Amino acid sequence: MMQATPPHVLLIDDDLAVLGMVSDALTHHNMRVHAFHDGSDALKFLEDPAAPAFDLVLSDINMDGMDGFDVIHRVKALKPSLPVVLMTGQASLDYAIRAMRLGAANLFQKPLTLRELVNSVFHLVGLHRELRLAEAGLKGLVRETRHFCFRSRELDIPSTVAHLTDRLVPLGFATPNNVDVIAVAYHEALVNALEHGNLELDSSLKGDLFSPKDDYAVLSQARLADPQYGNRSVEVELLATPGRYEVSIRDEGPGFDTSRIGLVPDETLIRQCGRGLAMIRMVMDEVEHNSKGNEIRMTLLRKV
Repeated sequence: MMQATPPHVLLIDDDLAVLGMVSDALTHHNMRVHAFHDGSDALKFLEDPAAPAFDLVLSDINMDGMDGFDVIHRVKALKPSLPVVLMTGQASLDYAIRAMRLGAANLFQKPLTLRELVNSVFHLVGLHRELRLAEAGLKGLVRETRHFCFRSRELDIPSTVAHLTDRLVPLGFATPNNVDVIAVAYHEALVNALEHGNLELDSSLKGDLFSPKDDYAVLSQARLADPQYGNRSVEVELLATPGRYEVSIRDEGPGFDTSRIGLVPDETLIRQCGRGLAMIRMVMDEVEHNSKGNEIRMTLLRKV
């Protein structure tokens, strides 16, 4: 759990007993803790040019004066990529939702489990340092490209998704809170290219969970074994620039009429392309299709 350079943590809690306990636990694990019992004083220190480069802010929510929600709001305005972990003795669903919407990296309920708290802090510190290094590296980045081409019968969708998402967080195009959702969007796009594109499968063949026979799966396996379908390619291209992260996926299927996208309901489109297309459009900042309808380009804009 040791870091090469001791992390700097800004700790805020108006309960002096908790402040001392958490400070001792983090210090024991080689962290440099800057403890404050007042949120306003802590934020003034954070803004001080002479202050160290902080790796994380850890704050109680229920405090007199500036509470934890005020703290995270100010921190995110000053340093958007700096992770903030909140603590509270009055945890509720409303608190959790509000904390996540404000950008909290985690929320811990008191009484604290120090082992879990310390582990979370170490994880977030490591992630933040990757972000800082990536941000420094992006200053010289003009473009980064990757190109994959698979036959239908050899396409490994989970591995391809892993390659497409491995640098999203370090490069600032995603956060730990939403990278899994983006991964699902890429997964859906690859499934669409394989099943609805190259294999030309119709979603209406899918039975319900309790159907004795899955005609969709049977036809999928048959077409993967048929060179006419199984030898078709899925091409994946990644283009990353300092501000944009574009992933294009192209199949060799017949495509579909893209002019129907956005028309609700359109069951024909759902049968041809699956319901994942709607999810993709919600997750991505930009989604475009070629005129044939056999290529999708999904773009994320840099957030931090």
